[in-house]
This record gives sequence, C-alpha cells and structure tokens, in this order.
Amino acid sequence: MINVIGGTYREINHDDISMEIFGSGFRCAKYLIENKNEVNFITSGNNETNKFLKENQKVYPNFKFECYTYDELITFQYSFALDEPSIFPNLLNISKTEKWKTKGDDVIAFGMLESDYEIECKRAVYDPQTSIKPRKFSEIGRAEELIYIINRNEAYSISSSKDIEDIKTYFFENENVKAFIIKNGPYGATLYTKSEETNIPCYLTENVHKIGSGDIFTASFGYYWLSKNLSLKEAALLASKSTAIYCDKKAYIDYTSNSKFEYKEFKTSNLSEKQVYLASPFFALSELILVDKIRDALLSFGVKVFSPFHDIGLGEAISIAKKDIEGIKNSDILFAVLDNLDSGTLVESGFSMAHNKKIIGYHRTCNENHLLMLKPGNFTTYSNLTTAIYQTIWSL
Repeated sequence: MINVIGGTYREINHDDISMEIFGSGFRCAKYLIENKNEVNFITSGNNETNKFLKENQKVYPNFKFECYTYDELITFQYSFALDEPSIFPNLLNISKTEKWKTKGDDVIAFGMLESDYEIECKRAVYDPQTSIKPRKFSEIGRAEELIYIINRNEAYSISSSKDIEDIKTYFFENENVKAFIIKNGPYGATLYTKSEETNIPCYLTENVHKIGSGDIFTASFGYYWLSKNLSLKEAALLASKSTAIYCDKKAYIDYTSNSKFEYKEFKTSNLSEKQVYLASPFFALSELILVDKIRDALLSFGVKVFSPFHDIGLGEAISIAKKDIEGIKNSDILFAVLDNLDSGTLVESGFSMAHNKKIIGYHRTCNENHLLMLKPGNFTTYSNLTTAIYQTIWSL
C-alpha cells in the first residue's frame, strides 16, 4: 500500500485542445494503480471531484480514496505547457481546508493549493510543486527516509541559494534527506546522495505531452523505490524512462519488466552559445502575444533567441531586412510560425533553407501543400507548440 497525498484538479490545455481531471495527486495515483499497486489517495474536492474518484474506484479495485470537502474544483488553464497557467479561482481567493494528519509506512506527497497536512511515515517521496514559498517537508512531516524531487527554482527557493554546494548542505543537514533529485527539463535530472551525484538522462521523444510529466517522474520514482525496492539510482533512471513514454504516448509503464526501450538520450554540451532565429508575423494582437510567449519559452532553456520584433523592431524596410538576414546567418536553427503563411516568415524560411539550416515549423491551420517548396530542406513541422519548442532545443 502506498499513500498518495495531492491535488485533484481540472486541467485545460489549448495546445492539445483537451480538458481533463488530473492534478499531481490523482495522476500519481493513476500511475500506481495502472501498475497494480494498492493505493490510498488523500485529496480535497467538491461533489464533482468525489463523483470522478468514485467512478475510478469502479474500474480499479486497488484504489481507495479519502476526499476532504472543498467547495471548488480548482482549474489550471494552459495556452501551452511551457507557459504559466491561469488558475481559477485566483490564488488570492483560494481558501484552505482544515489541516489533516496522515500516517503510513510509505507516502508520496505533493504540495497542494487548497490543503495543508501533516505526515508521519517511514519512507516519503516529497514534491512541493511550487517555487513560490514552497512548504518544506520539515514543516509538515517526519519520515525515517526522505527523498525530495524538485526543479531548479524550487531548490533555489527552499535553500535560499543558487550555489549547488549550499543547496546540498541545506537538504542533507536542514531537511535531513536520504537523497534529493533536481529536475532540469530537457537536460534531464541529477540525483544527489551524500556520497555521489548521478546524472539522469532525458530522452528524445516524438511528442512532448509535458503537462503532468513531472508528476509521472515523481510517481514512477516512488513506485520503483517504495514498491519495487530498487536502489535510488535504479529508481531514478527507470523513472526517466517511464516519463519519456508518458511524454510520447501518455502511457503508464513499468520498465522493470519491459526491456524494450527505443528512445535515445539527449546528449548536449553547453547550449548557451546556440541561437534560435524566431520567424513569425507580429501584426495582430494574437501574433504579438504568441511570439512573445515562444521567445520566453526558448530563452528559459538557456539558448539565445534572435527575434526580429524584439531585437530590431519597426523601421525602414530595407534596413530591417538586412538585419533580419544577418540574424539568420548568425543563428543555428530557425523556428517558424507558419499560420497565415506570412510572406516575411516564408522568405526567412526559404533563405534558411538555401543556407542549409535546420527549420522547425509550427502551425495549426496551414495546408501542408502550401509548404511544398520547403519540404526538400531540413524542415519539420509540428501542430503542437510544446513539442515544436522541445524539438528545436533537441536539434541544436
């Protein structure tokens, strides 16, 4: 039996055109019950949440749950997975349920917006879920063996430092962890124990269903460590594989009994000197918003971005065109927003093709026949924006 504590939330993703009920807590429980684990799920929610969980209980006899009463089904709305979600109700208007206490041998716990809790257990995997004033495990529980799973910003926030030596000292001495893992998106993750550091690879996938991928990493790591009793290193390496298959196919896979794994590791040197040319129309308000969000997402991966709108702006046409061409020559790859078949974007793409540059195209509405002349080049198109951005980083 694994006790899972976490949120059950509605998730709307415009990039995938989807609306589902998951949240980190239920997604973790889903992974575990799909892999024949007994699960006791503790969450908060309203009548709709209760009804949803009861329907799942009909399908999964190994699934038990306790749902503390809350008057909302909190909703996360994403324009695409790499953008910050809008949360309803507003964070300032989210009240808290009464704090609860839970005991158990093995616990996987996630930070929650609407509930605080206390834990007493033997083994715990803890994912705080936010870099904005995250709750430290030492504030909410006690565990004989504790593993933190966090991203870089959460590590910085909890330890109040960006220096890895300070971070290690804080987690081992102040939080008394057995180990902690820092996730780093497409660059993989690092497992830290007192005696060693282990690089956990990220794998190249055809699709990148990013929403929930961190939840699956935490869930599958907990499964391999708590249920399969594998070493921390084995659990982390297999969790990365389970996360890859989830990102590609949204499947919940146990790789201890599945030796077939066809995904390649993403191996990279420092990408800070690589540059992406962002070709996009920027005339309508929707186009301006989109190009701004894509640029922010690319910059978050540590690469340089040349964006004509941001780096040149408006001015005399010939002068701008010359600067654009120079920007393409100095870039390693071109990311092209092809919706509406903007003439400038097509010219930039054709110039890139003539100079043998890799082109990643993103569109939702184009007829592919209109892109025929780009097909002989090193040119790939995607209809999912998150996937297109990841494929751009992986192609550098």
